[in-house]
Order: sequence, then C-alpha cells, then structure tokens
Amino acid sequence: MSDITSEATRQRTVPPQSGAAHGRRPRPRPGPRPGRRLAPVLLVGLPLLGAGVDEAFGPGVGVAFAVCAVCGAAAAAAVSGRAGWWWVLPAVPPVVLAATAAAELAGNPAAYPGWKETGTGAVRWAVNGFPVMVAALAAAGAVVLVRLRRAAVRRAAGRRAEGARRG
Repeated sequence: MSDITSEATRQRTVPPQSGAAHGRRPRPRPGPRPGRRLAPVLLVGLPLLGAGVDEAFGPGVGVAFAVCAVCGAAAAAAVSGRAGWWWVLPAVPPVVLAATAAAELAGNPAAYPGWKETGTGAVRWAVNGFPVMVAALAAAGAVVLVRLRRAAVRRAAGRRAEGARRG
C-alpha cells in the first residue's frame, strides 16, 4: 500500500517534461509587455501636453490638443497588450474630457467663478471635446484591429507551415 501511495506522490511532484525533451524547442514564456507602464503616461500625458500648448497660445483647447489626444490614445493602444486594451479603450473619452476641463479651468479661472458658470462651461467642454473623443477612440480602435489582424495572419501562417511539415 505504501508503494502505491509513494508512486502517486512521486508522479504529482515530478515536473512535466519540457518541450526540449521531446525534440521541440521550448516556447518562451510570455512576460509583461515592456510598454505596460508607458501606456497610462501616453494616454494621459500627451493630451495634457497638447492642452498646455494650446492654452499657452490662447484660451481654449485646439488643434495641438486634438492631435496629442489622438496620438496618445493610439500610442497607448499600441504599447498595451490584450489585457491593457480593456482599460485603454474605455478610458479615452473620460481622459479627453478631464484634460479639456483641466486646461480650461487652469487657463481661464476668471471665466468660471461659481458653480453655475462651471456647469455651463462643462457642457460646452463636453460638446466641443466630443469630436476629439471620437477621433481618439477611433485611432485606438484602429490600432487594436490592426494588431488583431496581424496576429491572426501570423497564426494562420504558422498553421500552414506546420501542416506543410507534416506532409
């Protein structure tokens, strides 16, 4: 009885054979993507940079903000992995709205002395920022779709090559 128990215990504790033991090259373990920590910086930092540039040259956000918001969203999607896309894509509209509000409040605080003026301004920021939100979200979505397509093509090519080797 003890021989059966010890054999079962030994089988559970022995690690499985690696691919090298079977004549295959072991697969590298997927680790965290190098840009994982860079994605939030790009997603938030670039729109804030563009808003700051626009506020330095006049009141309100403009073209520099729009370009930086779109580039930041696309770059954040490009450096993120599949798990990161789940927070990058939904975060784009709130980040754009928050950057617009921060730029307006910091660049022209005299125009918003009370809650009523700030509320009216918030509606205007949301309406004026909507095209930028859509463009940034479309750019990030396009990056995700391109990466998914490239991965699918690579998988299909790998399957074809494996099928050709098998004959």
